[in-house]
Amino acid sequence: MKHRRIFNYSMPDVKESIIRIFEYGIPKRKASIYELRQNHFKDLAPPVFFLSTGRTGTKWFSELLKKDKNSLVFHAPKPDLSVQNALAYKIQVMNDFRLNDEQKSLLKEIFLAGREQQLRYSYKTQKRYIETNNYITFFAPLLAELIPHSIFVHLYRHPGKFVRSGLNRKYFLQNDPGSIRRIHPVKGFYYDKWPELTQIEKIAWLWNETNEFIEKFKGSISQDRIINFNFDNLSYPEAEKLLTRINGRIKPGRIKKLLSIKVNKQKFDNNLRPFEDWDESEKEMVLTHCKNLTQKYFNT
Repeated sequence: MKHRRIFNYSMPDVKESIIRIFEYGIPKRKASIYELRQNHFKDLAPPVFFLSTGRTGTKWFSELLKKDKNSLVFHAPKPDLSVQNALAYKIQVMNDFRLNDEQKSLLKEIFLAGREQQLRYSYKTQKRYIETNNYITFFAPLLAELIPHSIFVHLYRHPGKFVRSGLNRKYFLQNDPGSIRRIHPVKGFYYDKWPELTQIEKIAWLWNETNEFIEKFKGSISQDRIINFNFDNLSYPEAEKLLTRINGRIKPGRIKKLLSIKVNKQKFDNNLRPFEDWDESEKEMVLTHCKNLTQKYFNT
């Protein structure tokens, strides 16, 4: 089938360009992905990657950061890299976090296969690349090498709230449609005991294992590249402090307005009471698997 041409461009090319302008903005300069790679992406404004378990306020931050016209914000980009994220976790843990150059290169290429065009258009439109998608969390050590000036936001909330959300979404049940996206133990105590654990314990393990991974990663890079944010303490001063760290430019009124809105609110099963109302035995079931980090993050 022949396509009509406008000057030297076919109609599909024109259509794709229009879509990209709506999605990213009008390009202000040219760049190839090869040039960006050669310079280790140093010509980009420092990209910001949010690391989390998910269900921690990433959608709220996406809505906030999109109000900064100088940022290009991705909450649920395609591909989301969820399955590949779980693979990145497995490869690193199985190798005790000591990857050879070939393994590192493979994981970096997996990430770039899904994101190099977004990064290129971030450069072309002169906007800061920000990704709040939790499915890049286990790529963090590779991203820190791939883009040496990138910044990481560790976003977390109380494990009880995360476990309740996971129960509502049927994490780790046989009919869990997202099982392929989730990490599972690959060796050690939890690998051996996994069939014996309750659903609550498995989700608690997921919260703890993800945050332990993030803590290990944070200890491996310069602390000026790390921002920690407890979403349970969300407030105007805390949001403003984070924006200052990443040079976000958003009017105070817009921040305060969004603080009154529950973004991506989840509808819970009537039988799932708030964590504070759980039986002590159920609470203990969670906290037994998350004790150290819960004490560290929440002083409890």
